[in-house]
Amino acid sequence: MKRLAYLLCLLPLCGACQKKNDVTPQAAEFASAADAKAFFYGRDAEHNRAMAGHDSAFFARNFADAYYNCTPNGDLNNKAAEIQTLIHGPWVTVENMAPQFDVFAAAADAAALTTTKRIKIRTPAGESFLYVRRTMVYQKLNGQWLSISGQGTYVQTRYVGQ
Repeated sequence: MKRLAYLLCLLPLCGACQKKNDVTPQAAEFASAADAKAFFYGRDAEHNRAMAGHDSAFFARNFADAYYNCTPNGDLNNKAAEIQTLIHGPWVTVENMAPQFDVFAAAADAAALTTTKRIKIRTPAGESFLYVRRTMVYQKLNGQWLSISGQGTYVQTRYVGQ
């Protein structure tokens, strides 16, 4: 009985020893929070290239079947509708900007990344730019990191450093 009481007293200490000081808890498969962050920034860069390249295969592979996106125009797209929007858009280039406003968080089998995008588009009047604050939510499903949700909001250039 004394041994059980002794072990019960030590339980709170075991939890304290396992705590880490990382601002972002690391996902189990990543060696560090920095590795997780690099992985998802890489995925974001691939997404930008796929938009500019109108690459439907990238989106089909990387969006979960239950993916939903709220567009800057207020439309709610499922996976199929979002892929059509992304591959038929007038995008010329898509690049991240204002990294000081980026937000990243990851824990276990979920992650979220918010960035600001500068999107060059082709219009009948010529080329122009859109600025979008973009959030992607990822979940590890069947051993693969997939985008499960997205949301974009138009922003004014004065809020992103221009």
